Amino acid sequence: MDHKILTSKQYFKFLLLVYGVMLVAQVGTGTVFFFLRSAQLNAMSNEATLNKLFTYLVPGIALVLPLLGIVLAKRTIKEMEISDLLSDKLRKYQSTLIFKYAFFEAATIFSLGAYFLTGELRYLGVAGAPVLLFLTQLPTRRRVFSEVPLSTLDKTQLNNPDAEVAQIPVKD
Repeated sequence: MDHKILTSKQYFKFLLLVYGVMLVAQVGTGTVFFFLRSAQLNAMSNEATLNKLFTYLVPGIALVLPLLGIVLAKRTIKEMEISDLLSDKLRKYQSTLIFKYAFFEAATIFSLGAYFLTGELRYLGVAGAPVLLFLTQLPTRRRVFSEVPLSTLDKTQLNNPDAEVAQIPVKD
């Protein structure tokens, strides 16, 4: 498998791209579910049994999953050493972010599924909470500098937009 070398500028653009795709997936799924449920209002009955189950489960999952993702991501980032190669740290940070974002997305999708199955608008509202929390997780340069243990040389490289800082595997 070949590798592509990323400059600092490309690396941060890639992080923003991943973030944007995950955000669009959450908002897009919510929009689709809303319109599908609205169009099928007469054909789909409201499920009272599921509604009882989801009453506590949906808010709990919407709260616990994003917080669990944040905690696990912090734990993974703490395992990084300042002496590790910058490329390794950035690759691990990127993987950790995707992992953390998946927890936000899972909470949103679960809440949206509950809304779609039951027709209860409150679950659609609950799905907005992980999305709003997700908006606070924008992968900025400042955030990388504060979360990842970086040496002075690493910071210098990341501040240079043309410096080669990471490599990612690519398929032919």
